[in-house]
Amino acid sequence: MRRLLKFLSLLGFTFILSCKPSVDKEIGTPKIQLGTAKITGSVTTQQKANGVSLEIFVTHPISGETVTHKVEVDQAGKFSIDVDLETDLSLIALKTNLNPEKPLLINVKSNDVTNIDITYNANSEIEAIKTDPEMNTNDVKESLPIVYQMVGIYNNVPDPQNQLYDKSPDAHLNFIKTTVADKLKTLETDSLISKERKEILARDFRIWNYRIRAFNYERSMRANFIYYTKDTVTIPKIQKVDRTYFNYMKDLDLNNSQYLVCSNFVDFQKEVLKNEILAIPEIAERDIPSWLAIVKTNLATALGFSDGKYYDILAANAFGMQLIDGKKPLTDNQKKNIKAYWKEGEIAKILLHKNEQLVKRLK
Repeated sequence: MRRLLKFLSLLGFTFILSCKPSVDKEIGTPKIQLGTAKITGSVTTQQKANGVSLEIFVTHPISGETVTHKVEVDQAGKFSIDVDLETDLSLIALKTNLNPEKPLLINVKSNDVTNIDITYNANSEIEAIKTDPEMNTNDVKESLPIVYQMVGIYNNVPDPQNQLYDKSPDAHLNFIKTTVADKLKTLETDSLISKERKEILARDFRIWNYRIRAFNYERSMRANFIYYTKDTVTIPKIQKVDRTYFNYMKDLDLNNSQYLVCSNFVDFQKEVLKNEILAIPEIAERDIPSWLAIVKTNLATALGFSDGKYYDILAANAFGMQLIDGKKPLTDNQKKNIKAYWKEGEIAKILLHKNEQLVKRLK
């Protein structure tokens, strides 16, 4: 269960077919786009196995959720599933019940078909992978295992910590920054994964660390206190932080569109929206320009910029929290505000599509 939860939060990241150089096309700049993709393929195994299935994890960065699909493999070993996407290209994680601890990470294009054929040996280890369109096999197989290694998902004991609960908040942030840089050396020196895939994994790993360790300073320091003192009763005196504490977000380059294909971006955004110190109000019935004016007042200094696509994505995520977490359909006024601000744009299409899905489910 512990490993499964870590897998989902990362979403959340053997044998090599050949030593060919990367054949993956550059992801470049992902674009927001409502669409669907078909994923087909086959699972072949040398052992007797009944009820082979796959779990597929699709990140929706605009509505702000990770959708899990389960698909059964038929008697011929084949499967097919259609999934909704919110970007023209997405990175999708998938795993089979034959070896769930060895997930794969594949490129999927909107309004296109991606085929993946997986062959397992008698020990349920992946023996061969064939993809169409052709992808760098190492990127597919090794991306999530190396993230697992950096996160320490298989470690029997947690990573060591510095004593920070009685230090300044800057000491805590410096520790996170140093730890992330040290962990990323594992990725930087890897000779199997392509340079571009490394860039995406590094961004994803960085925001995962800051989401887990930095946003709730008080919670982190209480955990640090218990780690060092083994005292679970005493409540330590912890320094208060203000908005200047969040200036570390400047270093994350959050206006970069590559975050649209990072699995941890959706949960990072929820932390931004929920944080009491950043004090971003619910979007509720506010018109979007008025809401963004408040957001920029509260966030621009911390982010290091006051304009850009990031703010539109955050506004969409605010509506998404109502739809996904709150399970509350959009009001007529909210739909009017969305159409007035995004017109016929892709963000409006995505939010209205999610709203329609929710209304149908509630009925």
